[in-house]
Amino acid sequence: MNLRFSACILLVLCATWSANGGNILVWYTDGSHWINMKPVLETLVDRGHQVTVLVPSSSMYMKTNEPARFHYEPFNASFSLETIEDFLEELLQFVLYELDYMSYWEIFTRSVKYVNTQIQISFQYLDGVVKSEVIMKKLKEGNYDLLLADPVKAGSDLVRHCGQMPAPPSFVPGAMSKLTDNMDFSERVWNFLFYALQDIHGVVLHVSDNQFQSALPLTTRTTKTKKFF
Repeated sequence: MNLRFSACILLVLCATWSANGGNILVWYTDGSHWINMKPVLETLVDRGHQVTVLVPSSSMYMKTNEPARFHYEPFNASFSLETIEDFLEELLQFVLYELDYMSYWEIFTRSVKYVNTQIQISFQYLDGVVKSEVIMKKLKEGNYDLLLADPVKAGSDLVRHCGQMPAPPSFVPGAMSKLTDNMDFSERVWNFLFYALQDIHGVVLHVSDNQFQSALPLTTRTTKTKKFF
């Protein structure tokens, strides 16, 4: 009996195979977003994945000199930490204390100013990665399987492309598709078609809008535009 049991155990062990964790690249985020993302990264490490986090030199919460269970990959930003802190302080001052006492035009102009500032900051972060030969070489040689990014931070698609990480539509659930990352074959086929339907929907809307605009007389369109402004 013991011999048969040992033989069965040996047979089961021979039928098993090893599994390797993935190699994950993480695009930077900061503030409360980083506080919420950090436990997710630690869970990925617990499950056997290798995690590398891109960190700008002007980060407020991501400290490369602190011990961590994942690897930090720092890159240089062309502005200081003080610049980021001053921008956030001014933005919070506007939202919390000044907004209720401003006219609609003042709110609009200030909002446009802050959006443009945030866009410029995002561009400079991307410059710190894309224009660095050292970082670009590490991205291409890192053999990363996927990129994890907070949607609030722009530029993750470009970083993923530079790191040569695939993003097949059959494996990435489409927005509002009600699908998850755990899909069977039929669901992956539907997810692929769902992306195609979204593209078709965008084309149809564009064509319909052009038809609607062309149906209006030029004088009517001009008058409506003047009244709007």
